[in-house]
Amino acid sequence: MKLEIVEYIPVESSNLPPLLFVHGAWHGAWCWKEHFLPYFFAKGFSCYALSFRGHGESEGIEKLQTFSLSDYMDDVLEVIAYLKEKPVLIGHSMGGAVVQKIAHAYPDKIKMVVLLASMPPQGILKDSLRLLLTHFRDLSQLSLFNRRKSPDFPVSLLFSKSLTVEKMNEFAKLLQPESSKAVRELYRRVVPVPNVETGQTQGISCSPIFPQVPMLVLGSKKDVFFPEKTVKSIGKPYKARTIVFNDISHDMMLDPQWMSVAHLIASFVSETASVDAKGRS
Repeated sequence: MKLEIVEYIPVESSNLPPLLFVHGAWHGAWCWKEHFLPYFFAKGFSCYALSFRGHGESEGIEKLQTFSLSDYMDDVLEVIAYLKEKPVLIGHSMGGAVVQKIAHAYPDKIKMVVLLASMPPQGILKDSLRLLLTHFRDLSQLSLFNRRKSPDFPVSLLFSKSLTVEKMNEFAKLLQPESSKAVRELYRRVVPVPNVETGQTQGISCSPIFPQVPMLVLGSKKDVFFPEKTVKSIGKPYKARTIVFNDISHDMMLDPQWMSVAHLIASFVSETASVDAKGRS
């Protein structure tokens, strides 16, 4: 199945690892093109962003409802195989779930992990119950959108109120329904989580995924989907560096404060790569 892969590759090579951006539900590679791809390209990074099958300009839209998280995982692995070096995986929301699955199963294929407003490894059940109480109308509208019974996405779930109306409308037109099969899987545990004290994986006889792969977890107190408590629940068992912003929307890469997020990612990747290089010398 042909996938859309957006590439921003500097003319001059560098010692920086390539970045592979993995979008979340309802999105496509387009969400990284507004700010993140040009920003990191200017920093000297080779940047890649894919659209999952059935998303963006990738093939498979007619079979969208049959796709699973494992299918999306295979899409990312296909792009990783295409790259010449191990990439840093940067996953947003549902894309964060896909990235966690890859980091758990194939830690040797990647350099680092960055999670943006990501769903937690234990799944979204608890956060969804909270949303039912606080944003019932938005969730009802989202259900209509996903079933193609309404063209209107409840954009307040994703975007900052500080966005211009023009930009909000521009982004909203690019949003699309998500696979109901993949969404159902998000309510279950995505990967086993290592016990913070013992390092052993809870309930499953396999090795924990971290600290094998360096990880940065970023979230926001104003994220409608995954608030501060959820963000910290991701970082703690993974022993990851975790930063929670005060006022950034769920779509961190499209928020008016996107540069604060991008700067932290660039610093984390550059510093980690530098330490890794010194360790090998």
